[in-house]
Parts: sequence; C-alpha cells; structure tokens
Amino acid sequence: MNMENDSMKDVYDLLDKFTEISKKLAFKHPYLVIIAMHEYFRNIWPNDPIIEEKLADDKLESIILCLKNCLNLLSSAEKIGSYFTSKELLTKFKNLDEKGEKDHSQTQTVYGKLWKSLDDNYLIQDTKNILINLFEQNGMNVNILKDKIVLDMGCGSGRFTIALAQLGVKNVIGVDLGEGGIKIGEKQSKDLDLKNIQFMKESVLSLPFEDETFDFVFSKGVLHHTGQLENGLKEFYRVLKPGGNGFLYLYGSGGLFWNSRKKMREVMKDIPMNYTLGVLDTIGMPSQRYVFADSWYVPIEEHVERKWLEEFLLNKFSKITKVENSGESTIQSMSNLPYSNELWGDGELRYFLTK
Repeated sequence: MNMENDSMKDVYDLLDKFTEISKKLAFKHPYLVIIAMHEYFRNIWPNDPIIEEKLADDKLESIILCLKNCLNLLSSAEKIGSYFTSKELLTKFKNLDEKGEKDHSQTQTVYGKLWKSLDDNYLIQDTKNILINLFEQNGMNVNILKDKIVLDMGCGSGRFTIALAQLGVKNVIGVDLGEGGIKIGEKQSKDLDLKNIQFMKESVLSLPFEDETFDFVFSKGVLHHTGQLENGLKEFYRVLKPGGNGFLYLYGSGGLFWNSRKKMREVMKDIPMNYTLGVLDTIGMPSQRYVFADSWYVPIEEHVERKWLEEFLLNKFSKITKVENSGESTIQSMSNLPYSNELWGDGELRYFLTK
C-alpha cells in the first residue's frame, strides 16, 4: 500500500509539472500542448481498446511513463520555432461571437461545435447499437421502450433521441438549449423520415411539461453541466409517470481521472477550441472522441459523489439499479480494474430508475 501511495504521489507531482509547463507554452506552442494533453488523456482513459499500444502492463506505471514522455516533448519546445509570438496572434482562431459568453452559452457553443465533428455513422447506427447494448448487457429488455412516450432530457445533437425513435417508441421528445445540436437532430430525423420524434429548445431545469407525462426519461451526461444538478434531478422525477422507468448518467468524483480533467481545463482555456479541434482532426483522432474536447472546454462540470446520489435517488424512486456496462466498447466498468479508486474515484454514475 505504501508503494502504491508513493506511486500516486509521483503521478500527481508529475501532473503538476506537466500542467505548469503546458500553461507556459499554451500560446507559443499550442500544437505541442494539444498533442501532449491528448496523449496523456488517452493513457488515463480506462480500458480503451482503441489504444492498442501500452507503455507498461501496469496501468499506474504506464501513466507515469506517459507523463514523463509528455514532459520530455514539451521541454524541447524552446528548440522548435513558433508561428505565435503573442497571445493576440493565437486568438485569431477564436470566433468573434464567442467573446463575452456566459458559462451556459459557452457550454452550448462547445457542444454545438462538437456535434458537427461527429460522422453520420456514429450519430445514427453506432448510437442505436450502444443503446441496445446499454439495456441488454445490464439485464434490461430494450422492448420496454416499445410504444412508450419518452423524453431525451438534454439531447445534444439528438443521437440518442433518434436511436430511441428507431427502437419503436410511440413518441420521443428531445429537449436541449443548444440550437446547433437541435438543428442537427432535426435534419437527421428528417433524412431518416422518422415521424415519432420531436425536438424542443428548452431548459432541462424547467421542462415545459405537465407532471407525470413520460413513460421513460433518458438523461445521459447532461445534468452535471447545468450548475443546478439537484433541480435537474427533481425535474427528471417530476415528469416521469408513476411506475415509469428512466436512465441517468452523471460524472462521479475523486480520483486522478476527474482531477486531471480540471487541471487540463485550466491549460486549454488559453487555446481556442477551433484551433484544438483542427489539431485533433489532423492527428487522426476518431470523431467519437469528441469527449476529449468536452473535457477541456466545457465551463460547468459538476462531479457527484456516488453515496450522495444514491441516497438522493432512493428517497424518491422505488428502485434504482446500478449500471456497470455503458453499452460502448470503448468505455467499460472502472470498478474492477487495478487502482480503480485511486485513478477513477467514483467512476461514472449510471442507473436505471423506476418511479
């Protein structure tokens, strides 16, 4: 245990050095910082089959080696020329309409750009398969959705709204404040000639529906970006019918993974998102890895303690079922991996709920 504690101290010491030098280089050598950040994020990601190469068999040792390699890369920056001699030159990549945005508007802008970067196959077919796997690999029958009235609470680009519509629901409504994502969802659903789907630009914190309207409420990775998590959870419960079911996914708290995201955001706020997306596209990052830029640029991100959340849910819902499998081959359960608590804390919080 002492050796493990020493190793974690080494990791955090290296992470502090990494973020410190990254901040210094962010405007002059942003491309190097982005590549180093990308490489580090790939290595702290849990159980990802897309990352075939391993620096070491031991996950903690692999992370330490990765941080050292990233530091070596950045330490060579002074020997490499730069097109950016001032922050003003770098900020030409920032859209004028982003200036002065408040956090909630900035969140919508970030996701609006990210949705546009996703390929159609991922948006439609891959998402449908993810949704089927989410149910079937966690002991739930996806047919419970058939002929139901469903809410996608924070639908983004509508990828899951569309998947729900394709799985035989009577009607599904996708709600989100991001106009860019709504437009993508509307176009995709029109192209697919889906008649049982609707999109609305509304806040998940004040849903425009009567109490007990929906048979199923779906909310994946949204409420922790609102700044009012508890209000969002209350709205989830309010619009769900008695005996109705739902799915909820939130970010957990604690551990290196979540702490690293916070530190990386402090660095990446000095690099325009347009520039970052261009670099990530150039180095061949798969479109479904939009979560990387999500982690770096979304201004509101609340991390939830599993104990608090389960107590809150049990006080309202008649049944909560912890979901281990995300339905995606690239994100598996963190709880059964070595150093799980140290690296990922509470992990990702996924639950099927019954009112």
